[in-house]
Amino acid sequence: MGSTRLAANVVLAILAIFVTFAMFITKNTVHDMEKELIAVNSDIEKNVEAIHMLNVEWAYLNRPERIRELASKYTPLEDIKTIQMVNYAALPFKYENADSSRRMVAQRNISSQAERNRSLKHLVKAQR
Repeated sequence: MGSTRLAANVVLAILAIFVTFAMFITKNTVHDMEKELIAVNSDIEKNVEAIHMLNVEWAYLNRPERIRELASKYTPLEDIKTIQMVNYAALPFKYENADSSRRMVAQRNISSQAERNRSLKHLVKAQR
């Protein structure tokens, strides 16, 4: 009976050592994961700050006054004059001979656009 008790005590001692070793490994693993979590949270905070700064810079660069100034400086655009507008009927369109219905619809559209241009020209002349 004494040898069974001794064997049981040895098994319990080995089991206690194994559990202690497993707890030590688990503690170190948790500690390493906490360090990694702190590093990831730090990276997230840095990225949020970087995104905030980029948004501020984007807002600064997209100010309408700045864009207007750059556009006037680098693009030599002027206001459109009525002389520059062309009547659609004067444009050289080539139509398919086989499809006369499409041609008629296109001519009606061109005529209506030309009529709108004429009325716009009259309005512009009246405003001068």
